[in-house]
Amino acid sequence: GWMEARIREHEAIRDELLKIFRAADFPTATPQAGSYLFPQLPPLDLEPNTFVRLLRHQAGVTVTPGTEFAPGLNDSIRLNFSQDHAAAVSAAGRIVKMAGVYRK
Repeated sequence: GWMEARIREHEAIRDELLKIFRAADFPTATPQAGSYLFPQLPPLDLEPNTFVRLLRHQAGVTVTPGTEFAPGLNDSIRLNFSQDHAAAVSAAGRIVKMAGVYRK
């Protein structure tokens, strides 16, 4: 039914984003449920909070610093992937590209 189709769609987005982040060396755990990923950023020449701000202003991607969810997530960001597939994939690509600019 409708719910099963929605779950499959959701998992397809999640799986593609995991592939993108892991291929770019952003260790990312597979969420068991929910619509959030916590990719770990590679070493950057700037603070994660600054990177989050730049992502919003320069790449049009809104994420939250991982530290707002757990103290151990200081090099991670949290992103919601429940929007449409193409938008989520595009945003993940822009995050990886921006990290490439500021990578140590």
